[in-house]
Amino acid sequence: MIHKIERLTSIGKFRSYTASGQVNFHKLTLIYGDNGSGKTTLTSVIRSATTNDPQIVISRASTNATVNQAAQIVEAGTPPIHHTLRTTGWSVPLDNVEIFDIHFINDNIYSGFDFGDGQRKQLHKFVIGDQGVAIQQQIEANKDSKTVSRTLQTSLEQQILTAVANNLTAGAMLNDLVALQTASAVNIAQSIAAADASLTTARANATIQTLPNLQQLSDIQRGIDFDTLKADLQLTTAIIGDQALKTLFAEHCADLAANNLQNPERWLESGFRYVEHKNHRNTDEQISCPFCTQEISTSLDLFRAYNTLFNEDFGALTERIQTHTNDLQSFNLAATLQALQSTNQNNVTAIASWVAHLPSTVQPPSFAFMPDEQVLQIELGRVIAAVNYKAQNPSTVVAIECVEEFERSLAAISAGITQYNAEVVAYNAGIATFKTGIQTIAQAEAELNRMRRIERRFDPAVNTLCVQLAAERTNLRTLEQQYTALSASQDTLASSFLATYSTQINHYLGTVFKTSFQIADVVHLPPRGQARESKVGYKLTIDGLDISFDEGQPFSARECLSEGDKSTIALAFFLAKLDNDPHRADKILVFDDPLSSLDTNRRTYTVRLIKNLFQHMKQVIVLSHNEHFLHEIGDGFGAAQKKTLRVTENFAARASILEVCDLDDLVKNTYFKHIEELESFRTHPDHSKKDTVLGWLRNVLEAHLRFKFYHDLRTMTHTQTFGSLITHLEAEPVVFRDGNKAQVISDLRLINSVSWRPHHGDPSPDFASLSVNPHTMTASELDNMIVETLTLINDRL
Repeated sequence: MIHKIERLTSIGKFRSYTASGQVNFHKLTLIYGDNGSGKTTLTSVIRSATTNDPQIVISRASTNATVNQAAQIVEAGTPPIHHTLRTTGWSVPLDNVEIFDIHFINDNIYSGFDFGDGQRKQLHKFVIGDQGVAIQQQIEANKDSKTVSRTLQTSLEQQILTAVANNLTAGAMLNDLVALQTASAVNIAQSIAAADASLTTARANATIQTLPNLQQLSDIQRGIDFDTLKADLQLTTAIIGDQALKTLFAEHCADLAANNLQNPERWLESGFRYVEHKNHRNTDEQISCPFCTQEISTSLDLFRAYNTLFNEDFGALTERIQTHTNDLQSFNLAATLQALQSTNQNNVTAIASWVAHLPSTVQPPSFAFMPDEQVLQIELGRVIAAVNYKAQNPSTVVAIECVEEFERSLAAISAGITQYNAEVVAYNAGIATFKTGIQTIAQAEAELNRMRRIERRFDPAVNTLCVQLAAERTNLRTLEQQYTALSASQDTLASSFLATYSTQINHYLGTVFKTSFQIADVVHLPPRGQARESKVGYKLTIDGLDISFDEGQPFSARECLSEGDKSTIALAFFLAKLDNDPHRADKILVFDDPLSSLDTNRRTYTVRLIKNLFQHMKQVIVLSHNEHFLHEIGDGFGAAQKKTLRVTENFAARASILEVCDLDDLVKNTYFKHIEELESFRTHPDHSKKDTVLGWLRNVLEAHLRFKFYHDLRTMTHTQTFGSLITHLEAEPVVFRDGNKAQVISDLRLINSVSWRPHHGDPSPDFASLSVNPHTMTASELDNMIVETLTLINDRL
C-alpha cells in the first residue's frame, strides 16, 4: 500500500515538493484538485513506478526547470519500501497497481474516435492479467531471441560467404555446404585437379571438336590363294594321272555295279595297273587284258578318255602355276606395308593431339605387331622362287615351307591389324565418351567452384563459422517450437478468460450503467506475420445492431457513441477485468477523474462501484476535480480508513503541493458557510471585513427566504432579488413565527437597505432616514445587525 509521495522535483507543477504534515495515504485516499493543478502528474508518477518506465516522468519535466528531476514514493511495510526514481529506472518498481485514467482509455479502448489495433493490443495485455502478460512477455522475448538469432545467422552466413567465396550464394547452396560432412572432403585436392582439367577441356572444346578420330587399318589384300598354291606346288604328273584314273575308275565301277558285277573295284584296279605297267615298259609287246587275254589298244575309247582327262588336268596345273606367279608378282608388299605405316602415322599424329585431353584410361592402339619389311620381302622372294621353279618343273614336287612361313607372317599381320582396329574402335569410343562428357564452361566453372568451396568449407576458421551457424539454426528451430507452445498456452488462457470477461462487461454496460450497448464476439487474436503482440477482437452493438469502427459506415462509433458512452465502455472493460482478477486483494487501484463526460446517474453508479471495490482491494486512490464526487465516495468511511488530500497550486510560483483537505468543508453549502462565518465573526471581529459581512447577511437571509417560503415565492414572475422577495412576501398571506408580520418586514427591509449594493446607476437608499448608515457603521452596530439576522432566521421567520 502506498504510504505517501515523499518527494517530487521538477515534475510538472511539482517543482520542489517534499511531503509535509499528515499527507500520508490511507486505504481509501481521496485527492481533490482543480483541473491543471497536477492530479494527472501524480498518476503519471505512479504509472512510471509501476511500469518502471522513467520516460513517463521525464516527459513531464517542469517548464524552465533548473533542478534535476527527482521522485520518491514510500510503500508501507516493515521496514518501509522507498521507490526512488533513477535515470535508468526506479530503484524498486511499484507492483500490483491498476490505473484507470485517460491514458488507460487512450491506450486500451479508444483514442478520439479510433478503436484501433493499438488499443486492442494494449487491452489484451490488460485483460489477460499477470499470467497472460508473463506469457506475452515470454512470447515477445522469444521473438526478440529469434530476431537476435536471425541477425546472428545473417552475420555468420555473410562471413561464410566472404571466407568461402568461389561463387557461394546464400540459400540452398549455403545450406548444403554447411551440412557437409568431413567425408565430402576426402581426396579433395584430386577432385579439384580433375575439375580444373574439366574446365580446361571445356575451354578447349571448340578445338577438341575439330580433332579427328583414329583411322582403322585396311587388311592386307594379298590376292594369293595359299591353299591352292601349296597344293599345286606338291602336285606331279603321276598324281595327276592317278587322279584321272581314279575318276575313270569310279565311273567304270559305277557302271559295273549297276550291271550286277560283284566287287568291280578290285579287279578293275588290278587291270589298270597291269596295263599301266606294260605301257611304261615301252616294249613293242602287244598289251592284252589280263583277264580275257584280248588285245588292248590305246585307241580304245577308255584309253582315249583317260589320256584326255590327264592332259586337261596337267594343263590346268600349268595355268594355275602361271596364275600363282601373276598373283605373287601383283602383290605389292612394299606399298601395302607403306599404306599401313601411313595410316598408323596419321593415327599417331591424332593421338598426340588427343593425349592432352583424354583420360589416361583411354589407351592408344599398338602398332608393334608389324614385322621387319626386309624379312617379309625375303619371305616373299622365296615364295616367288618356289613358284617359278614349279613352273619350270611341273612334274616336280616343290617344298612349301617358304609358302607356309610367308602365309604365317601375313596372317600375323592380319591378326595384328584386327587387334589394332579393335583398339582404334575402343579409342574412338573413348573419344566419343569424352566428348559427350565435356561440360560447358559455365558447368565446368561451377563444378570447380563447388570443389573449391568444399575445400574451403573444412578450413578451420570456416568450419568454426559453419558449426556456429548450424548451432544457431538449431537454436532458432527450438525457439520456433517454444513460440508455438507459448502461443497455444496464451490462446488457451485468453480464450478461457475472455469468455467470462465479455459476460462481466455486458453486466456493467447493461445492468449497472443501464446502457443500450453490449459487447459481442470477444476473442483472442494471436499475432500474425511480423506482428509481435496479440490483441482482443470484439464488436459493439447498440440495440442489437453492430456498431462499425470505420468512419462513413452506418452506425459508426463516431455517430453512435458520445464521450460519456465511450468513457462508460472503457470503465466497464476496466471493472470487468478487476472482477476476474484472482489477485485483486493485493492490488492498489487508482482512479484519475473517472467521471469524464459521465452524467449524474452514471456518476452515482460509479460512486457505488468504487465503494464496493474498496472492500476487495488493498488500497483505493481516487483523484478528481469534483469535490462532491469525492465526498460521496468518502461518505461513511471513518478517519482510520480514509484520507482526503488536495493538490494546491501556488499561482505566483506556478508550483503545486499536496496538503490535507477537509472535504466536508469543501462541499458545505454556501448558506451554512456564511452562517458559520457570521457566528465566527462575533467572537473574532475584524471590522475591515464589514462589507463582506454585510454581504453574508444579505445572502443568508435571501437563501433562507427562498427555501422557507418556496411555495409562496414560486408564483413570482419577475426577477427574484432580496428586495423583491420581501415585497412579494409582504403582499402574500404568509405567516411568520413572529406574529408581528409588519415588524418582520420592516426589519428585513432595513437589512436589505444596509447591505444593498448599487447596480447600473440605481439610486442609493436614503441612509439618513434609516437608523443605521453602513458607511459610518460601528463594530457594535455591525454586531447588532448580525444578531438581528440570526434571530430572524432562528426564531422570527
